[in-house]
Amino acid sequence: MQGAAAGGPAEAGKPERPATQTSQPAEPAPQKTFGTISGPTIALAGSLITAGVVALSLAPGWLGLGGSVSTSKEATLSAVPASDIAAAADTLDPATSQQAVADAKSCKAPIAWVTLVKQSGGPDGTIRIRSGTYVSPPFRVTSVPKRVAIPYPAPYPTGHGLLTVVGEGTGVSIFINPVWHIPTLNGAASLNVIWTPQNPC
Repeated sequence: MQGAAAGGPAEAGKPERPATQTSQPAEPAPQKTFGTISGPTIALAGSLITAGVVALSLAPGWLGLGGSVSTSKEATLSAVPASDIAAAADTLDPATSQQAVADAKSCKAPIAWVTLVKQSGGPDGTIRIRSGTYVSPPFRVTSVPKRVAIPYPAPYPTGHGLLTVVGEGTGVSIFINPVWHIPTLNGAASLNVIWTPQNPC
C-alpha cells in the first residue's frame, strides 16, 4: 500500500497537532520632537536614570559635582537631523544662535542636542548650558524629559570640546552618550565631549 499523499489525513493513532500562530505587537515608531517629551520616552528615561545612578556608585570620578570640572571621561554628542533643525532652533537662544542655525541649514556644520531630566522627588532645578561661547536660555529641569539643541562647543571639524552646565539642581541628568548624571549641582559642572565629524547633510 502506498503512503498517504502529502497534505492528506494524518496516520491512524497519531492525532493532528493543532496549528499555532504567534503574533507580536508592532513596535511604535520613534518620535522626533524637540521640547517636552512624553509617553514611552519618559519610562525609558526613568530606566536610564536608574542605570546612571548605578554607574555613579561604581565610577563616580567622571562626574562634575558642584563647581568642579570633570575631564577624566568623555561623552559623545549627537547631531540634530537635518529634518529637525527648524524645531530644534526653537530651543536655542535666538539672540546668539543665528549663525549656528544658518550653518546647519546650509550643511556647513550641524547643531547638537541633549535631553535634560531630573530624578523624581525633590525640587525642580534651573540650568543653563554653556557650549563654547554659546550660553543657552535658562531651562527648568523636571521629571519630564526636555530635549534641547546646542551648538557644538568647538569648531565642528575638531571633534572635541567642553560642555558646561550652570545653575542649581538635584539629581540632574544630561542625556548624551553615556548619560551625564550630576547628583548635586550648585554652580557649574563640566564634561569633555567628543563627536565624529561627518557630512551634516
